[in-house]
Amino acid sequence: MATEHSNLGAWIARLREHDPDATVRSALDEIDRRALDNAVGFAAEHARRYIASDGADDGWDGPKPILILYTTGRRSGQVRRNPLLFFPHDGRRYLIGSKGGDDRHPEWYLNLLSQPRVHVRVMAEVYEADARTLDDAARAALWPHLVAQYPMFDDYQRKTARQIPVIELVLAI
Repeated sequence: MATEHSNLGAWIARLREHDPDATVRSALDEIDRRALDNAVGFAAEHARRYIASDGADDGWDGPKPILILYTTGRRSGQVRRNPLLFFPHDGRRYLIGSKGGDDRHPEWYLNLLSQPRVHVRVMAEVYEADARTLDDAARAALWPHLVAQYPMFDDYQRKTARQIPVIELVLAI
């Protein structure tokens, strides 16, 4: 088997070993049946609706666009999925680890620090990516663009002493 970079990638490879004709979509359907959702009830329902409709009906009235981020649990090793707002800018996609201005990082962010190879679902598109936290200079350059579109992130940053991380999703090669 080829070298795998994440549990999700390994899982897809194993499913294809049993069924060489399996598509990424059919493999993801199996993974989505077993993936652990966010412990927050509305987020779990949001993810289920998003996946069932390829993002057309996500049950979310908040800011958009939304994606589903698949991470590997840093303690459990299991696939986790979270619906997250993303910021598209200059042909790139960014996540914001705000947790509403909480003093702690979101669990999904801690997972990707431990295992930065993730999978991303935007509507029906699914791809593997490397999650890279922006350094201070890159974050400072992007932040004004981000808060111009989503002013709540400035409010969240003022609520907490931690620097809210901004993460770029880089297509894995």
